[in-house]
Amino acid sequence: MTSTPLYKVPSGSRFVLEGRHWLVTGREEHGYAVEGVEDGECLTLSYDRVDSAIKERVCEIIKPVDAEVREALIKFTGGIEIFEQLSGEQQDTVRARLAIVMAMDELEAEGLRLTQRSISEKGAYRSVLLNRATELSKGRRFIEAARGGKFKRLFQCPQGRTLARYRQNYHRYGRNPVALIDRDHLKGRPAERLSYLQERFIDYIIEQWNRVEKPTLATLVEDAKPVFHVLPEQIADGFKFPSITTIRARIKAMSEVVKAVGRSGVRHATNLKGAGSTDIRALMYGEKAEIDQVYLSIFTDDSGAVRSRVINPNEVDEDLAENEIRRLWLHAMFDVATRLPLAWIIAETADADHSQALLRMATRDKTREKVRYECKRDPAPAVHIAMATADNGSATRNGAIYASQLGMGTVVELGRAYHATDKPYVERAFGTMQWQVLNFLPGYTGSRPGELEGYEPKKSAKLKRDQLYGIITRFLVDDYSHSEHRGTGMFNATPWEKLEEAVSTYGGIDAPSQMRRCLHLGVKTQASTTSEGVLAFNLPFNSTELQRYAGGTSKRVTIHMDPDDLRKAYVTAEKHDKVIEVDLRMTALQDLTLEEAIEVMETACRRDPKAQELHDRHLHEVRKRFAQESGFFPDSRDPSNYQTMDKLRRRADRLAQVEMRPTGIAGPTAPPGQVTDRSSGNHVFKVKKSGAPDQGIGDKKPSKSGLASFKPIKESKL
Repeated sequence: MTSTPLYKVPSGSRFVLEGRHWLVTGREEHGYAVEGVEDGECLTLSYDRVDSAIKERVCEIIKPVDAEVREALIKFTGGIEIFEQLSGEQQDTVRARLAIVMAMDELEAEGLRLTQRSISEKGAYRSVLLNRATELSKGRRFIEAARGGKFKRLFQCPQGRTLARYRQNYHRYGRNPVALIDRDHLKGRPAERLSYLQERFIDYIIEQWNRVEKPTLATLVEDAKPVFHVLPEQIADGFKFPSITTIRARIKAMSEVVKAVGRSGVRHATNLKGAGSTDIRALMYGEKAEIDQVYLSIFTDDSGAVRSRVINPNEVDEDLAENEIRRLWLHAMFDVATRLPLAWIIAETADADHSQALLRMATRDKTREKVRYECKRDPAPAVHIAMATADNGSATRNGAIYASQLGMGTVVELGRAYHATDKPYVERAFGTMQWQVLNFLPGYTGSRPGELEGYEPKKSAKLKRDQLYGIITRFLVDDYSHSEHRGTGMFNATPWEKLEEAVSTYGGIDAPSQMRRCLHLGVKTQASTTSEGVLAFNLPFNSTELQRYAGGTSKRVTIHMDPDDLRKAYVTAEKHDKVIEVDLRMTALQDLTLEEAIEVMETACRRDPKAQELHDRHLHEVRKRFAQESGFFPDSRDPSNYQTMDKLRRRADRLAQVEMRPTGIAGPTAPPGQVTDRSSGNHVFKVKKSGAPDQGIGDKKPSKSGLASFKPIKESKL
């Protein structure tokens, strides 16, 4: 059975179906015979498929007449076919000319015969044409208008021959207003008058210039001329190297993406020139979150005085000292689906430890912050993060953070550097916070260096770190979470309204795992087991299962603690396949965080200097009285109390003495066989007794004859 198409598609038309261009070469029994414009593939498209594609608005049909008119228009205008492609000045000119052309059509339809002479200046229908054009253009004047003694030229109406040409072009190119433009952009030389070898030299230079080494163009051109191969026949034919200005013009016309890929590398070009997205990126609460850090444009201080001193970073306290000024980092995480702030932390640096604290805050209840900083509304509930997006910052691009997120079952998505469109929701919140909160606080520095010329932010700093954190907390919980949001997919709903909608539509939210939070987001420390359990940060943890594992011996284990919840911890050990759960045995610290517990212990052991002196004096007096009353310690002023010790020393000295054999004393003497030799000038020495002074021939001055003199031998040398 032969099917009949619903829409008329003449032969020679073009299909744009599923991104491919097809040329209709004829009609067959069940469909259109088409040919691929790009590859020449021939096939038959059924009538039902084409009709369905047209109904679904995925098929574009270009008729032969329309294609011919379009090609002629593009050739006439130099590639322009849409009115919005024109500049503002060209659009005003086209509107004025279009009003005149439409006025000419109306006058012709009314029976007037318009000639070039009749619509020229001083023609019979000149004024009628301009008045009608003024009515069609809503009051636009086409002649010189006098006002207040001044003349303002609004539009200079050309002569009849030019007006007739406008009308002819307008009808020839399908009544497209673009046909009325001035083609001044087509004037000049149509193409560069360069030879093939000159074009090849330009391509050679651009190829070497567009490299990651980033060579300088001027030096590159001069060095390339001697090595560029030119035949003698071409030199004789008048070959000349193109100027550097021509090469610069070619480079300027290149795509910025191509230049970025060549001179900066693919990775950096992807970060700088890669395409972004404006789609709705998440629908459920906790499905996707964005993490970022910002250096707050405000100084925090204990007082307004500005001083400086040399400090040791290993010994300085984390809290601000008196008169100390500092700018802080804000770590924040926002939910993409609802725009609710999941976590926010201020810190002195942007590092992995604070990023882990941010993840812990997002996956726990934040009632503590609500009560401490007197918030009126509830903060965002704890949720399991399915996907987290962050940039290439050092605070999030490290193995510790990636391992923590993967351990929690969170998909890690790495954003591009210097691309706010990859995480626009958290970036936008930073700007809102700066202009609605920080801009009104003392110590505000401005959005860029030197913005506040007459304001000294350092001297104006008055807020402490905890005060600033309280202001930010109240803004995010009470203000930002309940304000109308005009972001993509929000449609002026507040973040809390969006959360209620997500819960009602998709059901409850995913709860975070407390054990995973402790194992992957907590802090780890090593300790040895005892009968009292394990001690981590001076906090005692113990359980029956731990004691069974220890078995009365000391074993080295690793303790995993949640700094935000000390009630429970987990213990792991080598060659032990189970995770041991332990409880905090000090009930007074169970409702505190790790930082608060350490602060309580430090406060308890920190002593007042004056009270310490009084207590030490009292303790000294008590111990002195006990020593005197015990009778164990004799009077130190009596010499007889030291005799026993002197006797013991003398006895010890006698025991320490060791008998030693005295060694003989050897003195200088004559060599063997030469004791009585008188022929040589060798000096002969007598072996002296112990303690006798040296007496030898060498002590006597030589005789005048130069020969040595000797005493007579009276004793045997042996």
